[in-house]
Formats: sequence, C-alpha cells, structure tokens
Amino acid sequence: MVSIYDIAKAAGVSATTVSRVLHNRSASTKTRIKVQQVIDKMGYIPDARASNLKSRQSNSIGVIVPDIANPIYPIAIKAMYELSRERGYHLILGNTYSRADEELEVLRMMARERVAGMIMGVCEGEDESYCNPYLEELINSGTSVVFAGRKCNGFAVDEITVDNEKGAYKATSYLLRIGRKRITFMAGKEGLYATEGRLRGYRQALSEIGIEPDKDLLSFGAWNRIGGQTQMREIIESKKLPDAVFCGNDLLAIGAMEVIEEAGLKVPDDIAVVGFDDIEIASLVRPRLTTVVQPHAKIGSLACGLLLDRIEERETGESKEIMIEPELIIRESA
Repeated sequence: MVSIYDIAKAAGVSATTVSRVLHNRSASTKTRIKVQQVIDKMGYIPDARASNLKSRQSNSIGVIVPDIANPIYPIAIKAMYELSRERGYHLILGNTYSRADEELEVLRMMARERVAGMIMGVCEGEDESYCNPYLEELINSGTSVVFAGRKCNGFAVDEITVDNEKGAYKATSYLLRIGRKRITFMAGKEGLYATEGRLRGYRQALSEIGIEPDKDLLSFGAWNRIGGQTQMREIIESKKLPDAVFCGNDLLAIGAMEVIEEAGLKVPDDIAVVGFDDIEIASLVRPRLTTVVQPHAKIGSLACGLLLDRIEERETGESKEIMIEPELIIRESA
C-alpha cells in the first residue's frame, strides 16, 4: 500500500506537508496541487481509521433510523447529507429495523467508527431503554447527539420533533367539523413517543366537544402499510364501523384505504381517512390522501445543522428542544 512517505518522496516534500494537504490545513496552492497530483497518480487512499485513532474522532456523522423503507427517512437523510457534505462531513447510516438489539449493535458500530456525533430516531417497535447505558457512555465520552422524533428521557441532548399532539388535534378536529362522530384512532405500537403524542391530540379534540373517547375505537399494530391493512380488516370484521379513521402515519392510512375499498365501501363517503406525514405517495393514491404535513427535509436539516454546530462548538450551552408545528392538507380522502 502507498504511504504518505511514498507520496512525500515522489512530490519532493516532507511527510508533514503531505499530511497538511490531506487534512486541508495550511499549504501553498502550488504545493497543494503538486501533492494532489502525486496522490492521484499513485492511487493513495488515506487510512481513516488510523487518523480517527489519533484524533479520537472522525469527520463522520452517525444517523440512526428505525426503517429506511419508510419514505419519510430518505427525505430527511438527503437533507442531512447535503448539509454535512457542505461542511466537510460524511454520513454513516444505521438501520435498527425497529429492534432494540439492532439499535445496540448500531451504537457499538458508531463507537468503533468514532463518529463525531449522532442523529437518532426512535426505535419504533420495541423499548430501547436497555440501550441507554451504552448511549450514556457515548455522550459522556464527548459524542454530540441530537434526538429527532425521540424523547430525550433525561439525556442532556438536543431534541427536534414535530408537534405530534397538535398535528393529531388538527386532524381530529377537522373530521369532527365535517360531521364525523365515530372516529377510529389507528397507530403503531402503544407507548411510543409519536403514538402517545398523537393519541393525546386525538383525545383532546374529542373531549372539547363532549365526546368521551371510546377504547373500542383505538387500534394499534405495526407502523406500515400491512399494519394498516391488518388493523382495518379487524375493524371491518368487528361490524362496528367508524365513519372516519385518523391514522398515525400515511402508510397506515394507505393500507386502511385499500381494505375499505376491498370491502365494497367508499372513501370518503362511508369512511373518511386522514394520515400523518404527507409522504410523496399521499398525493398520488386515489382518492388522494388528506394528511398532516411533517416537513421531513426541514427536520433533517435542522437536526444536522444543530449537531454540526455542537461538534464545532458554534453552539454551546444547555440542550435545546425544537418543536415544529405541522399543518393539515385537505385532499379527497376526507
């Protein structure tokens, strides 16, 4: 393998000068060009791991998501990628598949890679609390962390999330205003940050007009299209049909609409459907989906920008909580 000493000898400079060029530190333009030409010619690839061991940190940012197949995450990750690249960092992606044991493995991988910071989403499928001691070690060792859509649980970290409660309140209130009275709440796993926030908003909207929330109208399962199909089939088979369904995300809503149509019912005539997220397909399905808009690119950009500011010490002081208010977009499904 080519070393920086080989590069230095071929370029007629010292190894220290080669190191300065590689790390974008002070060197004349003429020297920089000469060294870079030799690097390109000899096919030198820097050993990032060795550099990380010396500095105890890399220019990598770890991003941990529960399910990369969910369309909300690629949009946010793209925004993170663009900003991190602009500021000289690159991303390392970890996908937990909504499993706490996978999250622990991803955290260990991030530690091995000596990431400068991490942006963490919620695990979604399981209680990730047993990962907390390991996460605490990373934070105490100097790794900057931003939670995105995840409760801070006592950690002194920055937190950025959409206002789940207000978004659900807006959606449920709208359904009530257009005359729907028997509204099912459909979501993923109970007890999760997003689930509980959206459930509070749903209940608040009902209670304001004197409707006592009916536990028979609460449905929980997986946060995906199949979950929406499964839950909607159970609702239809129960023979206690709602006149509207508020779904905790758009994938659930799309799955629910498929089953409603299969059962010979019409959306929105028989059952109105509202989602949460406004993924791209929400405006492509028929009928087009009424949904709560979650600005994924904005959340990704804000999370990444704040993390980089913490790493570079442009942002100091106490941890921040940034809450983004969502908007309801009305389409044909409701």
